Amino acid sequence: MCGERPRKKRRKWSPRQWHRYLGAILALPLLWLAVTGLLLHHQEALGFDRKMVKSTGLLRRYDQIPDGNPTVTSAGRFTISGWGGMLFVDNRILEESGVLVGAVARPKELVIATTSEVFVYDSQGGYLDRLGEESLPAVPIERIGLDDSHRVHLQSSADHHVLGQNLLDFETAPVESTVEWNALQAGPEEKATLQQVLMENAEFTWSRVITDLHSGSLMGKIGRFLVDLTGIAVIILTLFGVCLLFKRN
Repeated sequence: MCGERPRKKRRKWSPRQWHRYLGAILALPLLWLAVTGLLLHHQEALGFDRKMVKSTGLLRRYDQIPDGNPTVTSAGRFTISGWGGMLFVDNRILEESGVLVGAVARPKELVIATTSEVFVYDSQGGYLDRLGEESLPAVPIERIGLDDSHRVHLQSSADHHVLGQNLLDFETAPVESTVEWNALQAGPEEKATLQQVLMENAEFTWSRVITDLHSGSLMGKIGRFLVDLTGIAVIILTLFGVCLLFKRN
């Protein structure tokens, strides 16, 4: 028909253009892989295998620093904290772990209760003993306290028991027992101090961080997917380039 405009032909990209643009897109991820690969190759010379991570953000990313606020209580001259399943005495991290329930101080002992265990320390905070589920009257433990005779009382959902002076035997507590129960408090003001303790005690090297950057693991599933996608794209780009070379020849 008269006056009808001619249709524009769609521009077709040549294989060479596809190769060029794919290479441009891959420049940044390939640079990332090349740099992290070089750092890993020379990690010993650069000291990354010995240098510890002191970044709060990174340590939290690797679950080395818990979320939320710690819980805090006092027993005698000791301050006991629990945070993310870790236990602290006077801002010193303990090897023992568990969800803190409370603590009591006897004349020569500090007794710390978690939901499923009881740990015993000497008057200086040195580890003495552990009472596991097999040695306890009932779990989970809900609270711990002392009576006037310095006997340890444990309250569970099932019953209220009192331990013997040696902590090795127990019996159902008399109804008339007068117990001073230990109470936990939220400790947001302790958070910064405990974070510093965890950072100072973290055995987490930069080699691990760079390895996870190289593999994409630091960014989770998306990072690993991008690294896989980059690898596949490099294979395609290489095959494309070889085909173009033979076609040109």
